[in-house]
Amino acid sequence: MATATIEAPAKVNLTLEILGSRPDGYHELRSVVMPVSLFEGVSVSTRTDDAVTCETRGKGVDASELESLPLERQLAVKAVRAMQRRLGRTGPGSGVDVRVAKRVPIGAGMGGGSADAAGVLACLRALWAPGMPEEELLAAGAECGSDVPAMLLGGAALMEGRGERVSRLLAPDEHPAPMWLVAVFPGYHVSTKAVYDALGEGLTKRPGVCENCARSVRNGDARACARSLFNGLQETVTKLHPLTERFCLALGRGGALGALLTGSGSAVYGLAGSREEAEAIRRKMDGTVRCEVLQTLPDGVMAAHGPLVP
Repeated sequence: MATATIEAPAKVNLTLEILGSRPDGYHELRSVVMPVSLFEGVSVSTRTDDAVTCETRGKGVDASELESLPLERQLAVKAVRAMQRRLGRTGPGSGVDVRVAKRVPIGAGMGGGSADAAGVLACLRALWAPGMPEEELLAAGAECGSDVPAMLLGGAALMEGRGERVSRLLAPDEHPAPMWLVAVFPGYHVSTKAVYDALGEGLTKRPGVCENCARSVRNGDARACARSLFNGLQETVTKLHPLTERFCLALGRGGALGALLTGSGSAVYGLAGSREEAEAIRRKMDGTVRCEVLQTLPDGVMAAHGPLVP
């Protein structure tokens, strides 16, 4: 048996535009995403048989919802199945034990489940197929969920299609300073399906927003980035969950340069000009909800955070 472990980062959406419906039932989207310093712990161990197990334990978050979820519906297990199919692994030696230390709240819009899947894919590549090309790994990620390819790619990324088309926004020699933010977790779960059902055929485009956001990320300019923040789902989510607006306004009053819902929520975040400013904003927030100071990361699961194979 061999084991790979990884710290898989969550993400925030700096922009999210909904461009229309697709024949496959998904929505066409365009989004600038970045990983942030809130990590899911993922460990994958090989087995001598073909069994697959997945154990998730909450680390400061409620993970009980996953305990009743059928094994094959868990994103981490979908990642195992995607790699088994791509590598033709069946029978003895194709099984694995997956262990997840969940730190990202479920239904927060920060890609906790997608981070788990990305972490499993990266670990399995290390264990089973170290030479697997990046494009094939990204394709396996696209089979698991819309956010997974971007989280595999890491760093600032442009996500298009239903999320299966991803591209880096920074060249290998570009290393802008991280941006600091305060994430607020309201404590309730937002259903992505319910949000898109309520949105219906609505389009939420904003010309130039991705280009402006990408430029500010390259420059490490949090103030310019704050002017480009946009989430086409925010109005719909606010109608379903009015507290969303309350927390965004509270971040603004606390000194955030700009505040936004991430993904389909429920988490919102506010950009700050520095770590010190972010800490000051956090201290002003309602003490009854979870708030964390986070920074954007230059990489994702394929870089500094793993995988580590003993």
